[in-house]
Amino acid sequence: MAALLRLHADEPVDRGVNRLDPQTVEAPTRTAPVRETPLPTSGKYPPLFAVMGAHGGAGTSTLARWWAPAADTGVAWPASAATTQLVIIAARLCIPGLTAAAERLREWHAGLAPDGVTVIGLAVTAARPGKVPVAVRRYRSVIAELVEAVYEIGWHDELVVTELADLAQYTPFDPAPARRRVRLREAVPADVHHAGHQIVTRLAANHGPVAAQQNSETTS
Repeated sequence: MAALLRLHADEPVDRGVNRLDPQTVEAPTRTAPVRETPLPTSGKYPPLFAVMGAHGGAGTSTLARWWAPAADTGVAWPASAATTQLVIIAARLCIPGLTAAAERLREWHAGLAPDGVTVIGLAVTAARPGKVPVAVRRYRSVIAELVEAVYEIGWHDELVVTELADLAQYTPFDPAPARRRVRLREAVPADVHHAGHQIVTRLAANHGPVAAQQNSETTS
């Protein structure tokens, strides 16, 4: 599985800069489209990060709805500096989904994403209910070496019968949801809350000036 990443000469990931030397990465043959226009800012929060699909059907709209400080950028890199260029790549937790995620990560490490883009994590969403196959879990661990953090979202049956606009949202500093099962209209699932909390905490620690600037816009 490691060979699928096409990295050169066992180059390690430098966690300090969160970026491989572009010369050590073989770029993918197909690159993602680019969104030139700013991300939507009509929500309660200006977007602190963008959710970008590594492939179609990666769940970007659902994740961006669940995480109030997020914006959905589809399968395109956010090129406009007018809104955030911090990116969470989204993929389904299956071999094709992870392969697509690896391509987008290689694209970014190779310096082919638009100027200003920084990948801050990978969100993998269950492709089906039940146990994740061993081969998928192993490949996931390989992909994890190419990204700062991996956030895993499980399968939630109720999504099938719930409109996107009806989903509850996670906002920063929300308390953890109750242990009892609640409807998706009432609260986000525990794994979604946990991932949102981790993302916002990492943003505050690693990209504080950006997060602070955009947070101030909500109170101006």
